Amino acid sequence: MKLIDYIKQNKLTQNKFAIKSGLTRSAICRLLKSERFPSPDTMNKIELATLGQVSANDFLKQMQERMIDGR
Repeated sequence: MKLIDYIKQNKLTQNKFAIKSGLTRSAICRLLKSERFPSPDTMNKIELATLGQVSANDFLKQMQERMIDGR
C-alpha cells in the first residue's frame, strides 16, 4: 500500500502521521510528493507505524514506477 493511501484510509493528517511515526511533517510531505526516497531507518519507522501495511517493498515499487515513467 502506498503511504498516501494509508494516510487517507486512516483519515490522518500529515502531522498526525509524523507524530505517530516519529518523523517530521516535512519528511512525510517530501515522501508523499516522491521528492525523496526513504532511508532504511525511515522505512522501518513507517512500517512500524502502519503495522506493516506500508513496507519497504511498497516504496521500491513506487520508485520502479517512477523510473519506468521517466519521472
